[in-house]
Amino acid sequence: MSTFLTFVILFFFLCKTGATNSKDQQKKRLLLNDPDVLADRLGRLESLVNSLSDKLQKEETKRNVLEGTVSQLTKTQKTSSTYIRWGKQICPGNDTLLYTGFIGGGFYDEPGAAAEAVCLPPNPDFTKTTASQAAVGHMYGTEFETNYFGPKSLNEDVSCSVCEIHEGTQTIMIPGKNTCFNGWHVKYKGNLGSGYYGHKSATTFICIDESPDYLMSGESNTNGNVLFEVIAKCGALPCPPYHEGYPLTCVVCAK
Repeated sequence: MSTFLTFVILFFFLCKTGATNSKDQQKKRLLLNDPDVLADRLGRLESLVNSLSDKLQKEETKRNVLEGTVSQLTKTQKTSSTYIRWGKQICPGNDTLLYTGFIGGGFYDEPGAAAEAVCLPPNPDFTKTTASQAAVGHMYGTEFETNYFGPKSLNEDVSCSVCEIHEGTQTIMIPGKNTCFNGWHVKYKGNLGSGYYGHKSATTFICIDESPDYLMSGESNTNGNVLFEVIAKCGALPCPPYHEGYPLTCVVCAK
């Protein structure tokens, strides 16, 4: 095929295509100027907007329900922990005071006395006025037997408080420390206390606040459950780091 003939055919094709495009564009312009066409398109657009609005409303409703469920789960999963602040009538920081009372325990020279100290509330409830038999357990108040725990603490009766923490779920008493480990914070610190090693009654180690509160009119020497400082005894207990005869500190930590 000659170059001239090829040029003629190409020119004819371009002209026809241009004419076709021109007719299509003219047709589109006519359609866009048609009020019925515009009304139809606006109607379709409005329907689409309404459909999208409905979907959006449904999604927002689902989100609100989901957020409410998450909020409820968060509330129900919030936990707290309680601990006893031995020797004090208030709780530290923002902790909630459940009650303040008196340290109770077994008599120091009774071999069958309960070993564990408890924090007795100031308003006990009684359902009976007599015991069934003479063989019973005994609950006594507690007093300091030395001046170690505070100024003139000898024979002073010892208080306690039950506290609730809301920012955390765990508490621990660490004997021999007055600081907490990483990730824990101090609730209170003080001195380790227990019964006298030569008495018949078993006792437990409790952490007495470093600045204890004394009970009113509680300075009489009535004994009962008694508290002494606790000193280190070398041997199976390695020295150092411990030292013979050094009184032990303590701290109550939470996280």
